[in-house]
Amino acid sequence: MNSRSRSRDAALDASKGRCKKIVIISDGTGKTAKRLLDAVLAQYSQNRLDFSLVDIYHDIRDRKAFDRILQHLDSSYLVIFSIISEELSKYFHRSLAKKRILNINVLEPMLGVMSKFLGVHPEYRPGILQVMDDSYYKKVDAIGFTVEHDDGRGSLLGDADIVLVGLSRTCKTPISMYLACNFGVKVVNIPVLTYPQMEQNLLSRLTSVPKERIIGLMMQPDVLAKVREERSFYLANTPSSQSDIQDYYDVRVIRDELAFCRRLFSEQGWQTVDVTRRAIEEVAIEILAKIEYQTI
Repeated sequence: MNSRSRSRDAALDASKGRCKKIVIISDGTGKTAKRLLDAVLAQYSQNRLDFSLVDIYHDIRDRKAFDRILQHLDSSYLVIFSIISEELSKYFHRSLAKKRILNINVLEPMLGVMSKFLGVHPEYRPGILQVMDDSYYKKVDAIGFTVEHDDGRGSLLGDADIVLVGLSRTCKTPISMYLACNFGVKVVNIPVLTYPQMEQNLLSRLTSVPKERIIGLMMQPDVLAKVREERSFYLANTPSSQSDIQDYYDVRVIRDELAFCRRLFSEQGWQTVDVTRRAIEEVAIEILAKIEYQTI
């Protein structure tokens, strides 16, 4: 090996020795500490910065788990931890100080100032932020799924938490979106068309869905007739076109359609909810209760 190669290898070894080693320890996922670390490191020039995030230890909630980690650390490390337990945080500080390991609990400064400002002590519950994140992303997924499966569209009916079936203008879409946005529920809604062939198509599509998840929506005929009549003005705004769709809001036709639905829902063992003159919020709560859904 020539002198130039030896010099290069020696420089690499020295560089490795100078590398700053960091570990993150968290009682949750470690995402809070990692985000803060990234924000702080962004303020330093990457050309001058030489560090390594060696590991992220998550769900560390007792002394034994921490002591196992501590065996592998020495004074060359920086330990960043996000531990909500006051007692456990103090133990971490003492143990790390004995080994001359630089450390910081990133939650302490904010908790201290916020407690003084609010005049209230925190609840000291670990993992709350992750629960909030999970709740948020579950709602986002539910909204996307529900939009894709609106008005009979979509093919992943087996993944639905709830399937709403009902006649046109029985509030299927508003109820679906309310459930998705507020409770993270994946909802499919399908219109009921009162033709034998369409009935078979509907039942065929629902074979992968347990009947306990299917809710039939009902409405009083005179109210549904009024809702459809108002809607028809937007669908057909000329006298001739109005006459073409008169059956759409004819109360006699609607009574027959509702009788069809009652028979279908009863035969299939599907639970029903009457939505007549009721708030979307009230209907949604009843639906969740009927299927015994555990909200997030």
